[in-house]
Amino acid sequence: MSKQIRRLYVSGSFCLDPEQRLLSYEGQPVLMAPKVFKTLLLLVEQSGRIVEKDEMMNVLWPDRYVEEANLTQNIFTLRKLLGEGQSREQYIETIPKRGYRFVAPSKRF
Repeated sequence: MSKQIRRLYVSGSFCLDPEQRLLSYEGQPVLMAPKVFKTLLLLVEQSGRIVEKDEMMNVLWPDRYVEEANLTQNIFTLRKLLGEGQSREQYIETIPKRGYRFVAPSKRF
């Protein structure tokens, strides 16, 4: 019987488990809508790299036209859930006219 390797991403007190579709903070689950989770996962998997808005829109809403405001709302929600603004920690950087980048130090296990 082979063991499946689980990926976990850890940034500060946050732990992101793609397999369980779960973000936890200090061991407690952080509730979020599926598209918001998928947005975070996309950014974390590409940590340090600018993820273009068009790329994000295509991944999050394939075969469907949605306004860019939907993406903007997902980013706003993530920043709020991650506590940006309450602390000096920045997780998501906006690259004007281009996209977003996950900038917090993170480790993959």
